[in-house]
Amino acid sequence: MRSVTSCFNVTLFRKNLARFWPIWGLYGVIWFFLIPVALFTNRNADWTLSQALPLGYLPMVGLWMAALFGILGAMAVFSYLYGSRSVGLLHALPVRREALFLTNYLSGLAFFFLPHLAVFLIALATEALMGILVFSSLFLWLVAQSLLCLFFYSFAVFCAMFTGHILALPAFYGILNGLAYGLVTLFNTMAQEFLFGYVGVDRLYEAAAWLTPLLQLARHMNVRYDEANLARFSGLSYIFFYALVGVVLAVLALLVYRRRQLECAGDVVAVSWVRPVFKYGLAACCAVALGMLLYSIFYAITPHSPWTLLLFMLLSGALGYFIAEMLLRKTFRVFHRGWKGCVVLLVCLAAAMCVMELDLTGFERRLPDADQVASARISSIGSYPSDDCSYADLELSKPDDVALLVQLHQAIVDRKDELDGVDLDGWISESRDGLEVQTAGFTNFEITYQLKNGGTLIRHYALPITEEALNTSGSPAALLNQLINTPALTEQAYFHRWDENCRLVDITLTSVYDPETDSYTDLYFTPSEELLSAVREDLLSGDLGRRYLLEDEARLENCYRSDLVLTFTAPVSAQYNGRPGSAEADVTFTICIGLEASASRTLAVLYDAAPELTADRLQTHADLARFD
Repeated sequence: MRSVTSCFNVTLFRKNLARFWPIWGLYGVIWFFLIPVALFTNRNADWTLSQALPLGYLPMVGLWMAALFGILGAMAVFSYLYGSRSVGLLHALPVRREALFLTNYLSGLAFFFLPHLAVFLIALATEALMGILVFSSLFLWLVAQSLLCLFFYSFAVFCAMFTGHILALPAFYGILNGLAYGLVTLFNTMAQEFLFGYVGVDRLYEAAAWLTPLLQLARHMNVRYDEANLARFSGLSYIFFYALVGVVLAVLALLVYRRRQLECAGDVVAVSWVRPVFKYGLAACCAVALGMLLYSIFYAITPHSPWTLLLFMLLSGALGYFIAEMLLRKTFRVFHRGWKGCVVLLVCLAAAMCVMELDLTGFERRLPDADQVASARISSIGSYPSDDCSYADLELSKPDDVALLVQLHQAIVDRKDELDGVDLDGWISESRDGLEVQTAGFTNFEITYQLKNGGTLIRHYALPITEEALNTSGSPAALLNQLINTPALTEQAYFHRWDENCRLVDITLTSVYDPETDSYTDLYFTPSEELLSAVREDLLSGDLGRRYLLEDEARLENCYRSDLVLTFTAPVSAQYNGRPGSAEADVTFTICIGLEASASRTLAVLYDAAPELTADRLQTHADLARFD
């Protein structure tokens, strides 16, 4: 009679369910109180609660319970791998490794699927008795939560195959769940110290988010309510994707299990080819993470230099290397045999840091020719007055504007040694003619080039601003000042939301001085196309919208305390304003422009429209400072 090879052992399956019942019992009890009991205790509520309650738990409670109980289930059913006696006993049984793995793996899945099914049926019965049965929400919860548990449990089982120590399993599981995003964050932080002009790369964060399941699922699992107060769950496609990844991880875990050496029980790393990856990976992560931490702790008492950071990284990397050696060899006597590998690691770290700091790749010096740029943007430049253009983004498409931006960029790169690492003080001032005048400060900004070949180049700089630099032709501060005071760019920055369909509905002049009450009030004007035209003409001529990088005399003497606020309405389709049920709806927005003494056209229209408005009721910042 032909023998039959079994891939499942019923006796072992039952034993796992009986032995580890506290895990699946606690898991089921939590869900029992969260859904059926919550439904029953709120039985006087309408059907919307039954429709929303199960889905509302998925984004946070369901996700974190799947992650937590996933590792607990894997630790339980594969705990025999971490003791030499238990692993030898089970593998001495007349059961193939495939059968052992599948039986234990399916046992762990049963820890989740059986409580899910029980809670689903009890909740259905509860809703039926209450007369508010909503099958779709409960079924969606059943599917989504089961798939979440499938992924996190499979991921934990995959991690279990690479270690022979039960305490190392949750450590590996937790670290790998956040390793990618943490490394990208640390790399970007470190690169900002070493690379002049470096700004975080969004694509790296996007890729790291996919390798950080908790983060990616938490971002995309949402419950929203429509106009009829119906709950709509989004993110199911991400759940299915990670469930598929979980199946792949389970297959890979089986392949590793088939070749796993039984004598590795008790070892931190059970697979031989993973041991050097673990050792150097732990050392490198320790160098970056602990090195950055020490640099921030001692920042106030150490030189602010990338070489200081490198020193901390080398010390931290050496520490991480020898800790990894101790864990792998299970002894403290590792210095005699491990120092050569440590030296190799430190040399590689120092070489990588030198490549960045000495700009051997040419990253810091790289900038495009003006004729290679299709369009450009300079973002978040801090300037005065404080209105809608204080931190505006300037969009550049004209060749002359792009050429000026490239000239500014080149001036910054040429002064890299002078600008990199300079201590930035936000406010240095002195008293002049009764005014407290700012003489030095700094501003941050970001440059983005869209190249004609389809590429993108992004740089970020912190630029010190001084009176001397502003008055020095060709200096970065002077070129930046020239660029942000290009009238057409300023006008576009204020009116970037405006088009011909917008309708002016309100005009307000704020903080107008009232001598009778010695206070400030707002004046309201009838919407006037004449005033709108005057404002735009002043902006295009440079008489209004003048930007200042310092609170100097020119800024204080020219800028009024008053702001001109223009309110517009515009028809916007429902897909933009989130108001279903109507084809179109009006959206309202305002444009706030700091009023300036040089805006002759605008002031003339304001004086004509409001006879009570006189020149003495508009006070500049210099007037206020001298009055105080």
